[in-house]
Amino acid sequence: MNLKDFVYRYPFLFVFSALLSLSFFLKHNYIFILFVLIFLVSIAYFRVFVLSFLFLSIAFLLYYQTSNYAQVDKKSNFTGTGTVLDIRKNRNLSVLLKTEHSKIYLFASKIYDNIEIKDNIYIKAKLKGVNSLKNEGFRHYLQSINVKKVGFVYYIKKMKSNNVLNFIQRLRKKLEREFYYFLPEKPYIFLQNAIFGDSINKNLIRNEFIDTQTAHIMSVSGLHMSFVFGLFYGMFYFIISRIKYFYTRYNLKSTAAFLSFFPTVIYFLISGGHIPAIRSFAMLLSFIISLIYGLNKNAYNILFFSASLIVLFFGVRIVFNPSFVMSFFMTFVAIYLYRYTARIDSKTFKYVTFTFLMSIFAMPISVFYFGKLSYLSFLSNSIAIPYFGVVIMPASFVAIFVSFFNFYLLKLYIFHILSFIVKVFLNFIALFSQIKPVDVHISIYAMLFLYLFLFATVECCGRYIFLKGNNKETI
Repeated sequence: MNLKDFVYRYPFLFVFSALLSLSFFLKHNYIFILFVLIFLVSIAYFRVFVLSFLFLSIAFLLYYQTSNYAQVDKKSNFTGTGTVLDIRKNRNLSVLLKTEHSKIYLFASKIYDNIEIKDNIYIKAKLKGVNSLKNEGFRHYLQSINVKKVGFVYYIKKMKSNNVLNFIQRLRKKLEREFYYFLPEKPYIFLQNAIFGDSINKNLIRNEFIDTQTAHIMSVSGLHMSFVFGLFYGMFYFIISRIKYFYTRYNLKSTAAFLSFFPTVIYFLISGGHIPAIRSFAMLLSFIISLIYGLNKNAYNILFFSASLIVLFFGVRIVFNPSFVMSFFMTFVAIYLYRYTARIDSKTFKYVTFTFLMSIFAMPISVFYFGKLSYLSFLSNSIAIPYFGVVIMPASFVAIFVSFFNFYLLKLYIFHILSFIVKVFLNFIALFSQIKPVDVHISIYAMLFLYLFLFATVECCGRYIFLKGNNKETI
């Protein structure tokens, strides 16, 4: 493939590089020069350069608009309205609010737990600039999502709600009540987090998941939506492959992927629509669209396209957000590894190989951000993730389905099975949590060296196996 073909095949690589160059430049980090050089390659190809320059200009204007509002380091009163972008219900409420001029992050009493995402609210609050926060990690997180001020709310009044979202929230609450009524405490708390995205009781069971590095299962993410998509994809493919009208007129994979997209969106809305889930859902689109139009040809470009839109929507600082970085990088790795693992004939060996390699690639970046390493993280994840996706997720959807009917004995039977399934899962996590993770800290340069080694190793082994297979076929 020559340079021209490469540029026109992956135009959003250069768009994303342009956005990264702006992000690192505003951070006063000299890495921006690397991304500028990648972006400048597109100058020779007019359409790609114009597209990249357009995204870059929009990102800069949006950043300039929000940066005009100065940080306030001293406390000040605020009275006004805004739209709830995200909300977390733990011991207190944590609310991300979009006001007329900027984003603010607020802490509130649980008496205001009737507000939901996308509600328009009137508030009275004490605010201070985000730079005044002593917790460096939390300060950097807020800056990565363009939050200008933080504070405590002492008055909230709901002004207006979205009717569609209100209906979804009522539906979600109804389903949570059914799960609460029929399930024991720990299975309910786990499913409350992992299925409905409600983290209010998360602290009661999270430590065991942290020790086994499986905490990502408790928070709704691309992993969960991928399992939902896969569940409905398999079901729709099975159905339409047996209907002559469909298999004689349409591509079965594309049709099944298209039909599966809608229940995945519904699950995304039911799960709360939190910001990490929004980013993960955008990444999931990379796989869905790639499946419809051809994985090998489109996957990387669609991934860069999704990432570019996320940067425009959330701001250029989002590229320093650990959640965004890990979602983007692990999706990139999954596409990369798929090239090689897809050639393995045995489905079991293919799964084990893919899971093992994904776990290995996840370790350096996880250690870099969180400073902990579990010796058994590969084993715990290789068992916990498929069990959750293949057993717990389908059983939960069956329970959700029967929740709409007034058949008490059927509900009792289904939820009893679901409870047993979740208890087995939680006992497994508790067993592995007996081996505590160790504290390990690595620099960004050490992490980059490790990834250079991992990619080089996979590339060499993959090419060797591929050439060996071709030689066998020739013989």
